[in-house]
Amino acid sequence: MAQSRGTIWQVAALMVGQAVASPSDLPQRMIIPFEMNRLDHMVVELQINDQISTTGVIDTAATFAMVDSRAAQRSGVAVPDAAAPMINILGVNGDADYPVVRLDSVRLGNLSLHALDAAYSTGLDVPGAAANILPSSAFPGDVLEFDFDTRTISAYDGKPDVAPGRVAKSLSYEIENGLIFVDIRINGKRGRALIDTGSSLSYANSTFARLASMRRNDEMTSLLFGATGDTEKAWVASVRTMRLADFRIEQPNLLVSDPFLLERLGLKDEPVMILGLDFLSRFRIQFHRPKQQLILSIPKDPERGTFLQLYAPATRMDSTR
Repeated sequence: MAQSRGTIWQVAALMVGQAVASPSDLPQRMIIPFEMNRLDHMVVELQINDQISTTGVIDTAATFAMVDSRAAQRSGVAVPDAAAPMINILGVNGDADYPVVRLDSVRLGNLSLHALDAAYSTGLDVPGAAANILPSSAFPGDVLEFDFDTRTISAYDGKPDVAPGRVAKSLSYEIENGLIFVDIRINGKRGRALIDTGSSLSYANSTFARLASMRRNDEMTSLLFGATGDTEKAWVASVRTMRLADFRIEQPNLLVSDPFLLERLGLKDEPVMILGLDFLSRFRIQFHRPKQQLILSIPKDPERGTFLQLYAPATRMDSTR
């Protein structure tokens, strides 16, 4: 499987850390710039304990912060000893226990988070990837917004801002085990989708593939796994249509895989998919927390309406628009 962060390497923790935004440091609107790196991860600049600058990922599919040991030590965090509290982090291929450390402050954009507990990681070494993760739940505000046109993340109180000239559709979301799920239909069959801004890749499980009668695309599967031949654990399906809210995505190619985390979360036998940035970055996405609504919007197109045409080269969906 192609490397991807967020859901691919870390998804759920069995305990939730508490980060506090000090009222004196809380602007009316919090704005955090981000960049898309070469691995198609959404990366932000962080300053830890007012000491060092590093990079991190804002992840809607993480429930606990993670800090790279090198960044932690450079920012003055003591190496945890045997008496440190531990947390179990569940990932796609398994779970692991990590010691927990306290970060006095994390600054990003015009937002400061204080007293943030984080899992202390020494084992993640993916070239080009950010090794520090902030869960989106650490952000204050009624609205959390990801704007891929302006490359900004915003958090603010009140109602979601929907700019003129955009088509906006909303749907309810549920929070389960700290993770955000919405309803989605593939080939007319209903399933659930995990919203994961920490993953560059979208994929469905085999239960959903069977329910929706997804057709195996041997050519795309061969392109993706030709070097390894690992076509039993994952394969590429040709899909007729996907529908999220009132947006239709016609004829995408979609990866099918059964990661360990779905079994641990009790979702192995349910039709489930992960929506990563290859899909989500086509929209401006807004979480209206008081109403538990997800708002998706795209620029108005009188000819196309709410239709999106997505194609997939070997490992990810792509768009012609």
